[in-house]
Amino acid sequence: MPFDFAARPPEVNSALMYSGAGAGPLMAAASAFGSLGSELSNTAASYQSVISQLTGSEWLGPSSASMAAAAQPYIAWLETTSGQLQHAASQATASAAAYETAFAATVPPPMIAANRAQLAALTATNILGQNTPAIAATEAQYGEMWAQDAAAMYGYASSSATNAQLSPLTPPANNTDPAGSGLQAAAVTNAVNSNAASSGLSGLLGNLQSALGSLSNNPISGILNGGPLGDAWSALNVLAGNSTISDTISDLDVTLSWCMMMFSATMPLLGHFVANAPLGVTVGDVTPVG
Repeated sequence: MPFDFAARPPEVNSALMYSGAGAGPLMAAASAFGSLGSELSNTAASYQSVISQLTGSEWLGPSSASMAAAAQPYIAWLETTSGQLQHAASQATASAAAYETAFAATVPPPMIAANRAQLAALTATNILGQNTPAIAATEAQYGEMWAQDAAAMYGYASSSATNAQLSPLTPPANNTDPAGSGLQAAAVTNAVNSNAASSGLSGLLGNLQSALGSLSNNPISGILNGGPLGDAWSALNVLAGNSTISDTISDLDVTLSWCMMMFSATMPLLGHFVANAPLGVTVGDVTPVG
């Protein structure tokens, strides 16, 4: 909504200019915008440096390229937003300067009040018209104040409109999967469950390996030591320690092994004769040789 400052008396325009907050808030805003813009610029440069270092030597391959591509839009947003904030800081500084210029050009309210008081006094004492020239000069001075305030306000309004032209800030683009948090939680749960299962299986395999190792070293000892035949087995170990008994057992083992071998060789031949013998043949039908 445009304002017609020329239609307002200097009392109003001067009061508006002198009753405001001044240039302090504008300068504070300019400082804040400038600091934030510098911080975003430094952040973008730091991100770019780290990504270049990772993708250049320490992290190679498709995943590295994918990460760098996903980070570039965010770095571009940081740089763009930094420029917008720096521009906003300069615009706020310009607005503060425009205010100071308009404030200096505005007639102070006490001067306007003094002019009006002088006019009233001259008018009250102008019985014979002797104050007419002074009254005219006072009115002319008031007219100059009116024009001066109007010009100051028009100039300030024009500068403020120009300095208010700012680029709207935009949020950063989403470069991640919205469902990523849920997928990550599911992956962690699966990893925990898989770890527990593999730990149980590893423990079972370890116990089985230990048992097999014990049996491979001494199968009979591995079976008997933990069972009810432990005492008997210990006694046999004592007997086996005697050299005479040990030699006798060894000879018996060799003899039994020879008998089992001969029995295994004879059984197929005996089966062949029995299978080819006439039906009804008994032991009585066999005539001893000689």
